[in-house]
Amino acid sequence: MSYFMSEKNHDELFVLFHGTGGNEYSLLFLTGELNPHASIISFLGENGKGKDRRFFAPLENQQLDVADFQNAVSAFLEEWDRLSLRSTYSKIIFIGYSNGANFIQGILQERPDIADETLLLHPQEFKLTFSKKAEKNQLVITTGANDTLSIPGNILQLKNRLNDSFPEVSFIITDGGHEMIDEEVSQIKTWYQRKA
Repeated sequence: MSYFMSEKNHDELFVLFHGTGGNEYSLLFLTGELNPHASIISFLGENGKGKDRRFFAPLENQQLDVADFQNAVSAFLEEWDRLSLRSTYSKIIFIGYSNGANFIQGILQERPDIADETLLLHPQEFKLTFSKKAEKNQLVITTGANDTLSIPGNILQLKNRLNDSFPEVSFIITDGGHEMIDEEVSQIKTWYQRKA
């Protein structure tokens, strides 16, 4: 799995997963808003190219190809283990937008404490089972009131299910659609800075 990495002399690492059609640079604007001094590793989805690039196969009839999804998650976890970044950084924050947020859900199924904090930006509700409990990973989930892919009612259901497996799950809803707007970035910054 290819990636972009920017290492800085800081103990915090952002791990980024773009949305469909994005690339390894798509979420850098957000990390700059949150902590411009943190190191970054941003992964590039390997399914499709250009506007169709993503981390796992597209849905068919609104159904997830579970085998493909699990294979993609397993391949990522092998790469993650090979990189051995946990020992280098005291705080790791996963951030995924849309397809990237959906991909992170699969990662959290397997390793709920892979990160200290996780931002699921405009995910979808796939009704995945989160049977393993996290001890530290704190989540925030976002959507827009007019988001037709990340439907607010469904995302609230996802948040409520994640409450059973994670110590803290916050929910942010803004007036937008399936895009990040300034209000959402502002609320994410407030959430991120809550313990600073």
